[in-house]
Amino acid sequence: MTTTAPTLDESIERMKQEIIEDVKAGRVPAECPSFSALHDYVDANCYGGFCEDDVMQSLLDHFGGRDENEGMPDDLMDYLNAAQDAINRWIKEGGIQKLAQASPISRPKPNVREIDE
Repeated sequence: MTTTAPTLDESIERMKQEIIEDVKAGRVPAECPSFSALHDYVDANCYGGFCEDDVMQSLLDHFGGRDENEGMPDDLMDYLNAAQDAINRWIKEGGIQKLAQASPISRPKPNVREIDE
């Protein structure tokens, strides 16, 4: 079964949604300042499905497959870098906070005993 490669915009939107899901789940703080800081909490390189075999295979097929040294095609590296750069700009412009404010974030409830003490 052949999967169509996602467009750059589709990958970026998926990355945003996955980051927001991680914020809601408490894995990533809403105050995370950059794409590189996401790595303190998760493998940020996997956002956008980039660690899923079918997504990566569709992108490899789209960009020409691996070279003789099993490296990624330059155009695929450019694609991945462009997606990460776009997410970095989005985070620095307050994108996580804007989306996080639009929907409730699950936070651990305080222990009642801690409040009484």
